[in-house]
Amino acid sequence: MNGVAAQDGSRPNRRQIQAAQTRRDIILAASKLFTQHGYAHTSVAEIAREAGVAVQTIYASVGTKPQLITAMLDEVDAIAEIPQLAAQMQRSDDAHEVISLVVRLTRQLNERCHDIIAGLRSGAHVDADLAAAYAAGAARHRDGSTACAKRLARLNALRPGLDTATAATTIAVLLSTDSYAQLHTEHGWPYDRCEKWLRDTLNQLLLPATT
Repeated sequence: MNGVAAQDGSRPNRRQIQAAQTRRDIILAASKLFTQHGYAHTSVAEIAREAGVAVQTIYASVGTKPQLITAMLDEVDAIAEIPQLAAQMQRSDDAHEVISLVVRLTRQLNERCHDIIAGLRSGAHVDADLAAAYAAGAARHRDGSTACAKRLARLNALRPGLDTATAATTIAVLLSTDSYAQLHTEHGWPYDRCEKWLRDTLNQLLLPATT
């Protein structure tokens, strides 16, 4: 999915798709160079060369170099279709579907945006600006986990004795990028297996036992 929509909700035209792809190429190029050389030591001209575009295209498509950091996080959301899945989760009245949706959301985030996430994670250890961006992404993840836990609580679906805060922490930890990195990268699990195991595990930990 390209994550592009026309302002009136119609299907994007060719120009919009090309513009979105150019923006994505710029962000991926910036992520790569920031990771390799650090934010402070990467120029806009270098990003332009890596992305195969003119410097002015970067300013027109994304903005200044500091704006590239925020753009990385926004692009991740668009690529993974996070707004759509989050809205669907909040509309659902079925606890199992709510959990399935939050697991699918994080799967798409890690599967589709692996390069950007890996770049931010790696660069965060040596660059303060990338560390701030990675922390902002982690905060978005915690907020999403809390929203899921609150939805389950509103549905009176949490198992007896489990408070909303603990449920939110459980979701955040199990569905973190580090968990996906361990399951998929270190242990070689396909994303289908990761998704099923995480969904089943959260159902067991969060919802009442079935007989």
